[in-house]
Amino acid sequence: MAETFVLVHGAWHGAWCWAAVINQLERLGDRAYAVDLPGHGMNRTDRTKVTLDSYVNSVAEFIQRHDLKNVVLAGHSLGGITISGVAAKIPSRIKRVVWVTAMVALDGQPSVDPATSPFAAVLDSLPERSNTIEMMGKKFLDGLTNDMAPALREYVISALGPQPLAPLLAPVAMTPYFATGIPSSYIVCEDDQTPVAGAPNWHPYFSSRLRNPTLKFVKSGHEVMFTHPVECARALHELASGV
Repeated sequence: MAETFVLVHGAWHGAWCWAAVINQLERLGDRAYAVDLPGHGMNRTDRTKVTLDSYVNSVAEFIQRHDLKNVVLAGHSLGGITISGVAAKIPSRIKRVVWVTAMVALDGQPSVDPATSPFAAVLDSLPERSNTIEMMGKKFLDGLTNDMAPALREYVISALGPQPLAPLLAPVAMTPYFATGIPSSYIVCEDDQTPVAGAPNWHPYFSSRLRNPTLKFVKSGHEVMFTHPVECARALHELASGV
């Protein structure tokens, strides 16, 4: 049976990052869509006005506008803080939620601690209240692209756009998501070396915050959509099918 996927990108990315995964899911007989969050990709929302609520609302409205049902909702990296809110907002349309080497927030806590974030104190002075991928520094970039060939690394880094910071500093409500009872899954990228403040690893640090998630393991770094799209699509397809 064909599955329906809605894919949510992470920080600095846009819907474009899912192109190869969408192609592979369609080869498996599924339908797949990717959404540009406000201020990303082709969504030209003023970045100074972007909030976590606007992220959540944009995805929920996309699903409702296209009358999608039994959706497998997947989020990569920072996309993890959006997908839980979407599922809580329109639970009747969501079949499963998949975190793809993604952040899982603690209830009522922001994904980034304002007390330790070097950007929080200077947020209002940053252009568009956003930061660029280059501002993250060499260690972060090396971890993000650790399994990429030089040409792919150059392409991905050059394609990434500014990231509005307000969504990262907003409290994330997880209790409403857990109350839905929607099944949760986590795709573990075994070679993910992207540093995250306070997190020694992505799994089990983030995945352990979910309740009885099903797990799929992919031998990949953080940017699995680019380096291992076939394996990523297969993992999504199998999770949706209960394999």
